[in-house]
Formats: sequence, C-alpha cells, structure tokens
Amino acid sequence: MIHIAICDDNASELKQIKTIVEKISLIEYEIHEYTDPNECVQAIEQGMIFDCFLLDILMNKDNGIDIAQKLRETHPDTPLIFITATPEFALAGYEVNAARYYLKPLDEVCFLRDLKKILALAYAKNNDYMTISNASGLTRIRLSDIYYIESMLRTIQIHTKDKNYTMVGKISKFEESLRHQHFIRVHKSFLVNLRYVQNIFKDTITLDNGEQILLSKHRSKETHEQLVKYIQEHV
Repeated sequence: MIHIAICDDNASELKQIKTIVEKISLIEYEIHEYTDPNECVQAIEQGMIFDCFLLDILMNKDNGIDIAQKLRETHPDTPLIFITATPEFALAGYEVNAARYYLKPLDEVCFLRDLKKILALAYAKNNDYMTISNASGLTRIRLSDIYYIESMLRTIQIHTKDKNYTMVGKISKFEESLRHQHFIRVHKSFLVNLRYVQNIFKDTITLDNGEQILLSKHRSKETHEQLVKYIQEHV
C-alpha cells in the first residue's frame, strides 16, 4: 500500500485531480485529500509517511513552494508533483526537487502516463521496506535485513542484522503484509525470513547467523515446501 497526498485549496479542482488519479488500478494505494496543506504537514508530524505528493502552488493562504520545503524536511526523496494554473513558478520547483510540473487544466493522458511510472517506482521501493512505530518514533526497516519477527504476548520484536526493534502489535498483521516477501509463519510466535534459513531439523530451524527458531509440527510441511520453492527460485 502506498499513500498519495493531494493538496489543493480548491475543493472542486482537488476532486478532479483525485478522479483522474483513481483511474490507476495496477497498484494498491490510498489517497489523502487536503484543502489545507498544513493539515498534510500535521499528519506527517503525527507519524504519517507519504509516497507521493500532488501539490498546488497558488493557494489563498499558503505558497506551495513553502509547503514543499516543509515536506522536504521529512520526505527528502519522495516524488513531489506540482499542479498549478501558472508556469511562473516552474523554476522554483527545482529548488524542492519537484518530479514534474503540470498546468491546469491537466492533460490527463500525459499526467497519467507519468504518474503511473512514478507510482510504480514508489510502490517497488515501498515494498522493500516496512515502517514501524514505537517509543523511538517512526523507523523504516529494510526487509532484507530482517532475520525473523518474534511475538511475545502483545509485544513484537523484529530481529535484524544490526539491532532489534520492539513495538506493540500482532504477529498476524506482519504475516499478512509480508506473505509475498519470502517470510513464513513457522510457529505461533515466529515469522522467519526464508533467505536466512540454513537448516531445518525436526522442530528446529537454524539461521545462517547461528540462531535457532522453533518449528511447530503443524507448520512443518508448509515450511519445508516453501523453503524448497524459495531455493529453486533463487539458485
């Protein structure tokens, strides 16, 4: 799931942009609408992470360039697209590393063509990471760095190459979101990254860093099958 923020103080034009964006159906996304762009900034301060910004420049109370500069403080590399009524701020867009600059009314064909490419890249990048929230704030963790995820009642511990992360949550949610990322539930308390499985013997999984994980009897058959499949696909 990727998150797209549309900021335009004209509710009618915002709706038109949203209608065009909704014609994209190849990826899973959620659109967040803001007629006050400062609400978008506030959402970020409260922990929201966006994967793409569609931003008007000429707004009654705010300058879109100023808002973009605020967005860049927390989202330095996130694609930012300006959609505005005048070309006079096009050069200023380079100051905030804008990905595209479109004039209203939108050329729908060109806009969708470019947006599909931008969102596809954002989606691919998004799927390489997961974002967690805990007492230390928001943290993006590279999936390939995770050895396994452990459930301890209502506490989740994510074991990575460099450190462990603790948060409140349910392992079932991680199981669902990581289902297609080579992670498999091997026990009620463990979700393991198949790329680091070195050996399976009886009720024990040994990872290539020497750690051992319990394998439950009723998950043994599926775990063996998925490991064989993973090895065949990555030889």
